[in-house]
Amino acid sequence: MLVAFGVQLWMYASPVVYDVATVNGLKVPQWLKTVYMLNPMAPIVETFRYAYLGTGSPQPFFLAISGVTTLLLLGLGVILFSRVEKTFMDTV
Repeated sequence: MLVAFGVQLWMYASPVVYDVATVNGLKVPQWLKTVYMLNPMAPIVETFRYAYLGTGSPQPFFLAISGVTTLLLLGLGVILFSRVEKTFMDTV
């Protein structure tokens, strides 16, 4: 039950529920809008929204940050997996 509640809260923190124009329409500081766009999914969802609905605007800078973040997390995941895979079955 706690996981379902956490996922529901995370949906409101991610750009899937509302778009960047909604955030820009609110009276929030500029740094908070930047933090919102640093979410790796925000530029991707905004670009799909632009491609399919014609609303919003893709921002290449934040899209590049999203790609770099994704590649860094992929690399970290591969390194951690390669270290743990040898003893993984012993601990499970």
